[in-house]
Amino acid sequence: MDSLKDSVFISSSDYTAGAYGAGPYQTFFTSNATPVAFNFVQALNKSTNSLSSGYLFTSPRGTSTVQPSASIFDNNGHLIWDGSAWGETLVFQVETYLGEPHILIWSGDILGTGIGSSTYADFHEARITTNNTGLMTAYYTREYDLSPYGGPSSGYLFDSVFQELNITSGETLFTWYASDHVDPSECYNAIGTGGGSTDEAWDYFHINAIEKTDDGNYLISSRHCFTIYYLNGSNGEIIWKMGGANSSFAMGDGANYSWQHHARWVNKNDTYATMTVFDNGGEYGEYDESSSRGLYLALNFTSMTVELLQDFIPYNYTVSESQGSVQLQPNGNFLVGWGFMPWYSEYSSTGELLWTAQFGVIGGNYNEAYRMLRFNWTGEPTDPPSLQLVQSSSSNLTTVHVSWNGDTRTEKWELIGASDSSGSDALSLYNQTRSGFETTFTFNTATNSYDFYAVRAISSDNTHLGTSNFTSSGNGAVALVIGAWRAMMIVIIIYSLQVI
Repeated sequence: MDSLKDSVFISSSDYTAGAYGAGPYQTFFTSNATPVAFNFVQALNKSTNSLSSGYLFTSPRGTSTVQPSASIFDNNGHLIWDGSAWGETLVFQVETYLGEPHILIWSGDILGTGIGSSTYADFHEARITTNNTGLMTAYYTREYDLSPYGGPSSGYLFDSVFQELNITSGETLFTWYASDHVDPSECYNAIGTGGGSTDEAWDYFHINAIEKTDDGNYLISSRHCFTIYYLNGSNGEIIWKMGGANSSFAMGDGANYSWQHHARWVNKNDTYATMTVFDNGGEYGEYDESSSRGLYLALNFTSMTVELLQDFIPYNYTVSESQGSVQLQPNGNFLVGWGFMPWYSEYSSTGELLWTAQFGVIGGNYNEAYRMLRFNWTGEPTDPPSLQLVQSSSSNLTTVHVSWNGDTRTEKWELIGASDSSGSDALSLYNQTRSGFETTFTFNTATNSYDFYAVRAISSDNTHLGTSNFTSSGNGAVALVIGAWRAMMIVIIIYSLQVI
């Protein structure tokens, strides 16, 4: 794999052919971050199309991903925030908590069970509800008679669980077990030779998405039952099932799905609702469709029918065997993350592909990302910007490299010079428009000779946002400082499962 200095590619055949390795990544002078490098195989035509404001939240990972972690990128593929300090993650999104936007990030060790004697948690889903509680999916191994399904009578089931929790106290408010409500015969993940031990417990249901509605009920997705369930928020009973073996709805042409992920309400009232779903269309070694799809569905609660409003087909027309996401944008576009395949795409409301980018050459376990989502976010780091000076050995030119991890407000950088490290007599020398994650420019020390240099971050309204530490012109080096968020982060530190 090759490192690429703050690089974004446009229609690069060399990238696609693997000339930069299986998982191309970027490097910087001022940061140890090594995020994925994007190749926009089909770039956005900005003269005829536009995107909603916001930033891209995703968490690339895999054996060819040099830095498996949460990252925020701008719409042009430039890094905004390096979240490698939190390690490999899947859930990474903006949620509202106590009326303010917060970043929600899953962090934990990959294990085979949930944690705690009464509270369980894994990486498939975490949400914050409108009443400021937390939702988490979980998996729990339990003894179960599997003989009716072709397994041992003294077998083991990998039960799907979700819980609602009080965020501040950790108190469990609600717990739901799939095995109490859904018979394994309704699902499609064959038991095979499994179920005979705790290490081979049968994952018949596989919960991977959850959402609580304002009326107090829950929407959950079962990948292995091909079904989306709507549950009573008081007793957990099933109100209706959409898709799968015993659907409460008549599914219209193209509205069915299999092995799905990321079910989300768009709008809902008593008679009608719309929803987005990622239809994987297959899993490891078993393909039900020729390609995965993003789906935009309409549910009619009067006629109990489901209609396909629009589907979204991947650029490379292939099946993504796991993971994936679909998100309706404020301007009517749809953003799709292709999960097991290292691609992201955006579509118009009529299904026209507007742009698509790859973040790795080989998919599967080599390069993958659970979801790709866009959110509005303002990053205000509390640590200073990072600066490095590189002096030419053959001239009076010095190259400036500057970045500020997480910052979203800087429009330009102001180079200042001073006679000592306090900067008490600092003078403005040069302004440079921000470019990418790390801005680079040169200046002549013969005409701008000072013992110490720093840079100021300046916003679009000329507000001074922050200043780097002053760096001696004699050593050309500075300690790297990684930015922090001023806004509070909610971090759910949990232990997770190996199954996705």
